[in-house]
Amino acid sequence: MHDTQQLNHACVQELIDRQLPEGGWSFTSDTKQSAVEPTALALLALRSNSARERDAAIRFLLHMQNANGSWPASSGDDGGGSGLTGLALYALNHCCAQGMVNNRAVHWLIEFRGWESHWLWKWKFRTSDRHVRFDPDKFGWPWMPETVSWVVPTAYSLLALKHVCGGSQEDLVQHRIRRGVEMLYDRVCPEGGWNAGNGVVYGFPLAPHADATALALLSLLSEPPNDFITVSLGWLERRAETCFAPWSLAWIILALDAFGRPTELLTDRLSSVVDPAVVNDCATLAIASLALGCAHGPNAFGVDP
Repeated sequence: MHDTQQLNHACVQELIDRQLPEGGWSFTSDTKQSAVEPTALALLALRSNSARERDAAIRFLLHMQNANGSWPASSGDDGGGSGLTGLALYALNHCCAQGMVNNRAVHWLIEFRGWESHWLWKWKFRTSDRHVRFDPDKFGWPWMPETVSWVVPTAYSLLALKHVCGGSQEDLVQHRIRRGVEMLYDRVCPEGGWNAGNGVVYGFPLAPHADATALALLSLLSEPPNDFITVSLGWLERRAETCFAPWSLAWIILALDAFGRPTELLTDRLSSVVDPAVVNDCATLAIASLALGCAHGPNAFGVDP
C-alpha cells in the first residue's frame, strides 16, 4: 500500500512549483499560456494552508472572466466563452469566491445552450439528419458557442448550477438543470456510461469513455437513483478493473467514491502510476491529487447539494 497522503502532498507541491506568475496554470509544464481547466482543477486541489497560491489562482480566474460572464478556454481567447465556464464557476464557489462573478456566470450558463435547441436545428435533426440518435428538445452545453451539446461541458455546467445557492434566477436555474439532466439521460450509451457526445451514431452504439462517464455521474449525484445511473456505475466499475491511465483512473475514483463505492484498490493503483515529477500535464496532476485526497478527506466533487 502506497502512502497516498504523502504522494498527494507531493502532487500539490509540484502544482505550486508550476504556478505561473499571473496565478494560473498551463496544460503542460513546458508552456506558459494559462488555461482554465488546469487552473480550476489546481485551485480545487490546493490545500487550505496554501493561501497565497489559492488567492493568486482566484484572482487570475476572476481576471479571466469575460464581460458576458463566461470564461474562455485559455488566456488570449476571444470573449465568446467556452464550455469550461461551469468548471471555473464551480471551483470559485468551492473556494467561496462569490458575488457579481457568480451572478454573471449563472446568467450566461442559463442562456448558453447546445445549437440543437434552435428551431432550425431541431427541424434538421428530426427530418434530414437522422444519423444521430437524440432528442433535440433535451439539450445541454456545448464546448463553443453555436455548436451542439457535449457531455463534459454539460457535466461541468450542471455541477456549477447545482451548487448555486438561491438567488433571483432560481427558477431559471432549476429549469436549465432539468434540460441538462434530460440531455445526459438521452445520450447515455446502450451499455451504460457516456461517450463524448452521442450514444448511437449511424445506428451503431458507441463505446463509453471513462472520464466522460465519471463526470456525468458526478453531475447526477443529487438526482434520484434510476437505471441510467445504476447501469453506468456498473460499467464504470468494470472499466476501472483495466484502467491505468492517471487522468481516467482519477476521475473514476472521484465518481465511485462520491457514490459510496469502494476505491481503496483503485487509489493504490493510482499511487503506483503517478509520479508528480514525471506527469507533465498540470490538469492530470491536479485531478490525481483530488482523487488521492479522497482517501484522507472530503471529495471535492462529492458534496451533495
